[in-house]
Amino acid sequence: MLKPFAISLLALGVSGALAYAQAATVPPQTPLCMVGDSITWAQEGDWWRAYLIEQIPTLAFVGTHTGVLGYSHAGEGGDGTLAVLQRLPLIPDCPNYSLLIGTNDGSGNTEAEQQAAAQARADRIVKIVKGLLAKPSAKKVFLGSILPCQTDNPLRDQTNSRVNAILRPQIGALFPDGRVVWVEYEYPIRAIRNWGPIILLHPTKTGYRLIATILAQTIRDELKLGDNLAAPKPLPGAGVRIENLWQGDKTTLPVIAGWYTLSFDVKSAEAGASITLTGEGNSPARTMTQSFKIGADMVGKRITWNLMTGYVGYEYTTGVIKMTMDKCALDRILFEKKRPSGVASVYGAGSYLDTTSPISPGELVEK
Repeated sequence: MLKPFAISLLALGVSGALAYAQAATVPPQTPLCMVGDSITWAQEGDWWRAYLIEQIPTLAFVGTHTGVLGYSHAGEGGDGTLAVLQRLPLIPDCPNYSLLIGTNDGSGNTEAEQQAAAQARADRIVKIVKGLLAKPSAKKVFLGSILPCQTDNPLRDQTNSRVNAILRPQIGALFPDGRVVWVEYEYPIRAIRNWGPIILLHPTKTGYRLIATILAQTIRDELKLGDNLAAPKPLPGAGVRIENLWQGDKTTLPVIAGWYTLSFDVKSAEAGASITLTGEGNSPARTMTQSFKIGADMVGKRITWNLMTGYVGYEYTTGVIKMTMDKCALDRILFEKKRPSGVASVYGAGSYLDTTSPISPGELVEK
């Protein structure tokens, strides 16, 4: 039986293989689940997806987490290869995966230590790839070479490069059916004069545009998408799957880190009214507390609040989020993953298809 945390991750994903059973747009979307560490989603990471959509407008992002721009993904800050292996069952089913992982696994001090560490890491990456390919709808895994990194520890960059050197020539032999596609980030980046300041450990927006261009071209070539793709238009009756994680005065499940939208009807409000959200934490520094003022002019209106929980291990601990109302009363509360529009969905309970709200590029459309 899955633990509540596992259930919460699945609830924030997609409804499984059925979501891809029939096209819900014209032209059909290209679903992509981006798996990785903080490079996939922290800081400027959501711009990676924004730049991908510019180049492949049919992309639809799938995942458990949501970044600042509202795009879904399956990256988790601080993850190494072991952590991704452990959460493989929680990564949503998807036809296409982008995998970029390995920079957080440490490094060796000597050449022999580096080579041993790199080999062990490469072996774990292969296991992750096999796990993704075992998903019901999986067709392709776009495996990225670990990015070069500019940090105060040059051994990290050296060991990462050794991992790439091990994997690069083996992918074709390990996966001869062509379901795994090597995405070469390292060589093009190192070919750029003074690449360090745009890549660092987490790329800048300029760095993300570069790796988005590399990945987009690889996806277009492999999936034969062409260069002039039209933005997908939803078919009648199609919409976006919404999970309302709220019931009573708290979330129905533990909530993973990310951006969310809370919307509600204000029934009444006295002077100085407010609501406070509190997330479970194992220390005061890791307990989320956020407040929102409710003005008298909000009574009778539907209000939207976009918020970020904080990063796990820093400002937040995964858990149930509770609400305290002070001098006010709310109704029809909706707590959902933030959408790219930043606008709340039509209210509903549990899991439902929102066929009314405008659909943004990058959102998976279902029928």
